[in-house]
Amino acid sequence: MHPGSAVFEQPNSLLNQLAVHSAPADPLCSRSEWLFSFHEAFTPQKQLILRSNETSVLAFSSWEHPVVGALLEPLEAHWFFSAPLMGPDCVDLLEALLQEPQQRAQKPFLAISGLQVEGALLKNLLRRIGPEHEVGSLEPIIFRSASLEGGPDGFLSRRSGKFRKNLRQADQRGRALGITFERCLPRSDEEAQHAYNRMLAIEAQSWKGQENCGIGEEPYSTFYGLVYRRMCRSGAARAMFAQQDGRDIGFVMGGVDGVHYRGQQFSYVLDWAAHSVGNLLQWAQIQWLCEEGIARYDMGSVLEYKLHWTEQELRSHTLIWRPNR
Repeated sequence: MHPGSAVFEQPNSLLNQLAVHSAPADPLCSRSEWLFSFHEAFTPQKQLILRSNETSVLAFSSWEHPVVGALLEPLEAHWFFSAPLMGPDCVDLLEALLQEPQQRAQKPFLAISGLQVEGALLKNLLRRIGPEHEVGSLEPIIFRSASLEGGPDGFLSRRSGKFRKNLRQADQRGRALGITFERCLPRSDEEAQHAYNRMLAIEAQSWKGQENCGIGEEPYSTFYGLVYRRMCRSGAARAMFAQQDGRDIGFVMGGVDGVHYRGQQFSYVLDWAAHSVGNLLQWAQIQWLCEEGIARYDMGSVLEYKLHWTEQELRSHTLIWRPNR
């Protein structure tokens, strides 16, 4: 790990404070819990490039790409959910970085994610960095979110009549079957690891576990374990377990930044798939978040089932900056 990364990992670090306002599409995935966990689990061989001043942060990793050569990219460059440039002076930090002797010699490609088409940051980058680069783009990421304004009733008022009816019926069936929900807020690494082990046990019994495509597979198992433990230390973690007759049958896990909740993973055992356990978990989590005054439920990149739970959509863009060599 970068010797100076500890200051970025503090719960109230400038990086984590800026994520709320500088990464509108996915603030939690621009926080330290997500970024440094990704680096440790996926790309420990890459060099961390961290810079900051009193108002802004720059967080990249550097490595030698086999095709393009020197490359500066976001710390999390698998899904490209994060924003590596945050704060009003972040372009100043980037310009200063590119003038450092090593970067001037290498003339790296740049990958910058978390950009908004109409945002001031992109316009600033095009004006100040663009003339020395050719600029291309990846496919935009579409994020789905739900407002929690008005509490559970407000959330339901923005859903369709069919959605409300199905959820009400599922809730009634769940109660009749004795399904209960446990709110989980670990206070130590040991408690966090115990809770995560419960999640892995549920995942192993799910369809994702049966098809070897869930968080039980590496490096995802290590990654989400690191994310969850870090979120527990910072107080951001929120997890919910569904149980029936003392048996864990499902979980939902994510984190809050004081304003938003971002779902990370949820799963349920295959033999309970017909009983809407996933929907009941989401609903129980939403009720908990409304009690805490959370304003928005972020569900991440778009999938069909998320359309029924959300009404807000944001696009995030990743641009590739090829240096004029």
